[in-house]
Amino acid sequence: MKDRIKQPSRIHQVSNTRKSRSISLLSDVLDALTETHTPLSAYDILRCVSRPDRRRVVPPTIYRALKKLIADGLVARLESRNAFVRVRTSDSSRLVYCICDRCGVAQAVETTSSCQQIDSAAETLGFQVRHRVMEVQGVCAQCSTCPSLSPASQHPHQNGLPTRAPK
Repeated sequence: MKDRIKQPSRIHQVSNTRKSRSISLLSDVLDALTETHTPLSAYDILRCVSRPDRRRVVPPTIYRALKKLIADGLVARLESRNAFVRVRTSDSSRLVYCICDRCGVAQAVETTSSCQQIDSAAETLGFQVRHRVMEVQGVCAQCSTCPSLSPASQHPHQNGLPTRAPK
């Protein structure tokens, strides 16, 4: 009888430990994306959140965390780069990403009118829009004003991945 009472308690502890690790990983992924101005691939994020003092993180875990953060509207996937960025608005469906070909910086511009025009044009075809990908590629203001500078000298964070501060 006592064994049956202890078992649910242990399961509850394991569940709480997993929840805590999951929340910690979500926070670490979000921190990694917040600390950089460039889009990061899932493997870049993996390197940012991996630490020797904790359980090994594997790629599927990063992808699950990203899927959750995207569903929560905190992260967006840049389709053209297969990379991820931090969303800094409450409605990510109205964002157009301007991605610099030289330095890789991705900046979001919020627009309502172009989204409405696209949706309206799709409606004339009887098409129901579920997901809109709006990315523009070109050269950012900083790179276009100093074309002789290398991307590394323009954007010091480009020399490598953002480093994780010890907790």
